[in-house]
Amino acid sequence: MPTAKKRINLTVEDDLFVNLKQLAEKEQTSVANISHALLERALELKEDHYFSKVGEERLSKKSKRISHEDIWE
Repeated sequence: MPTAKKRINLTVEDDLFVNLKQLAEKEQTSVANISHALLERALELKEDHYFSKVGEERLSKKSKRISHEDIWE
């Protein structure tokens, strides 16, 4: 059955594959599903890091601040 998902082909070291396979067995899922979940989580962490950096840069600037309560009134 065809899928709408895009495919990628990864080549990994033996120890990484063993770790993925062990984790997949523990979670009772496939190596592909574990890899997909870990990739999603890694991208979320990268995004969080980026927006944290942007937020810190904005907070470091001297500018007028509006409180959370004032924004949502």
